[in-house]
Amino acid sequence: MMIGLVFATRREAGPFLMRSLAEPLAGEPLSLFQTRESGLAPCIVAIGGMGKVAAALATAHLIHVRGVAALINAGLCGRLTMDSPWATGDLLRISAAVEGDCDRCGQAEPAVDCDPRWFGALEPARLVTCDRPVFDAAWRACLADRGELADMEGAAVARAARLYGIPCAMVKGISDAADPAGRQAVADNIDWVSARVADVLVRELARNLTDRLP
Repeated sequence: MMIGLVFATRREAGPFLMRSLAEPLAGEPLSLFQTRESGLAPCIVAIGGMGKVAAALATAHLIHVRGVAALINAGLCGRLTMDSPWATGDLLRISAAVEGDCDRCGQAEPAVDCDPRWFGALEPARLVTCDRPVFDAAWRACLADRGELADMEGAAVARAARLYGIPCAMVKGISDAADPAGRQAVADNIDWVSARVADVLVRELARNLTDRLP
């Protein structure tokens, strides 16, 4: 069973690509890699780019062209809720993802549930996805009633996967507090938080190879 793994940026994906001995695939319309580490479930890794459109296109390509049977979205996120016990570097399993900046004639887009069979050792959290980063306290407060974490891709991956009946899971590492200092915090934390995300991906994909989760 081939798994599709979607990252937004090469820098977020870098530690996992190294750990999984991934090699680039030529002749593709986006940046794709094939994992070669024999101890892990096989993956096609897509570096889709930032934002919902880029994430949805990468997901559709993995499904239609590469024929993946399951999807994982991984990467960084901001913390929306200031009263949570979570800190920078903590990893969370996404239980549901929703678009935070989508209004359809006055109705918010419903959340999409994620596959709960992945990353069971991690605490669950709800993810809010927006096309622009959340580095503003007022914007953060508007979004915090919809979820505890924010990113720019997750809900788009989940919606595209649901459309085609493909199970989707997500793991996110907290890089910032979604506040005015967040942009610098992401720059400071991206490498070591991405390395932590890679660690949990490697563990989960090794378990998948043994247990054969769908």
